[in-house]
Amino acid sequence: MRKSPLRPATVNREFALMRRMFNLAKRDGLVEKNPCDYVTALPERNKRDRILTKEEYKRLLEELREPVKSIVTFAYYTGMRKSEILNLTWDRVNLVEGYVDLGHGDTKTGEKRRIFLNDELKHILMNANKVRNISHQYVFTRKNGHKVKDIREAFLLACKRAGIENFVFHDLRHTFNTNMRKAGVNHTVVMNITGHKTTEMFLRYNTVDDYDSQEAIRLLDEYLQNEGSLCKKKSGTKVTHWDV
Repeated sequence: MRKSPLRPATVNREFALMRRMFNLAKRDGLVEKNPCDYVTALPERNKRDRILTKEEYKRLLEELREPVKSIVTFAYYTGMRKSEILNLTWDRVNLVEGYVDLGHGDTKTGEKRRIFLNDELKHILMNANKVRNISHQYVFTRKNGHKVKDIREAFLLACKRAGIENFVFHDLRHTFNTNMRKAGVNHTVVMNITGHKTTEMFLRYNTVDDYDSQEAIRLLDEYLQNEGSLCKKKSGTKVTHWDV
């Protein structure tokens, strides 16, 4: 027995599968009608807007041990999905030029991506490269040399110890998108890094908070003041007409 009810998104995915099955049966003459045609999908409303503040990120790192600490750091600075990080292999890493190349089979969308690394991530990879396991190519391993398969329990416990509520690993992707946007990076560049194909999906992962609203008002006030000063300057300028 399930401890919690199914989410609307899960119900909709199963319903879509059922609709497809009946459509195939109808095509082959096994049924006359598709009963799913009369059923409306549930509203999902599953958008999350939780991001990690700088202070929370610092507290979280203090509660994490390796290799989970490095994995979280990677997600924070690259926006990579958890599966992309855990399945990262050394043949995808270029330590000389400082980037990671994800192939068609490495990403959720099947699209190749090149992700450049900051100094902290380069340092993490260089240290990992010194003790890399010879039996496999995975970058992130445990002390016994085995590949890291799951970090959910360790991550949630660290969040609890750090006093961070309502935060899951995937929210680090939201955090990355939001931080990049606040840093002034064009959204098309962010989409190229994260692999988002549409602006709609990018906006879903971009959180606007109180700071953004306050900053918008400050910029508007600055603009209006400058505009007023410019108008005064123009009105006070004496224009001389020269006869030709």
